Amino acid sequence: MSTLRRVGLATVAMLAVALPGAFAANGPPFQLRSVEAQEVDGVYLLDAVARLRLTPTVRHALHGGVGLVMSWNIEIVRERPWWLEAEVAELSQRYYIEYHELSLQYLVTNLNTGERRNFVDLKGALAHIGRLYKFPLLDRVVIEGQPGHRGRAQVRLDHGALPWALRPTALMSSAWSLESQWLGWSFE
Repeated sequence: MSTLRRVGLATVAMLAVALPGAFAANGPPFQLRSVEAQEVDGVYLLDAVARLRLTPTVRHALHGGVGLVMSWNIEIVRERPWWLEAEVAELSQRYYIEYHELSLQYLVTNLNTGERRNFVDLKGALAHIGRLYKFPLLDRVVIEGQPGHRGRAQVRLDHGALPWALRPTALMSSAWSLESQWLGWSFE
């Protein structure tokens, strides 16, 4: 085995050991910081903030031409005595992020609205994806007079939107397991 190859293998082994610890020290790569629903003119709107960081493996794939879909998943349920909770609504806000090597910019597309924005750095692009502002949830009349409604939100990397050849690797590797915890709120 050549010296260069041994050095390369040693470097990969050190990174495999060191990187999980680096992310553990800073918390999980996707971390939901806050969620708050408030009623405005008869419609509940959601404000949510998440800190999003990509693992080196996912960042390398993005820079290598793999587009990524990040999905905000939102569930609203009504608790029922003596029975399972009833699902009232299930919503999602999806973003597609890609890197353009020629312009050295990140393009973020809101897949719900089609709106596109350019960012000069990854941090700015991820901050944009990690912020929901006045996202419409449901009309007040849907839950009016029925107590026990609550909601929860999560943001994650959508493995189903990855290229077919990459999906098995993404499903088996912790480097591709990017999802926040669920964070909830009450409508009362």
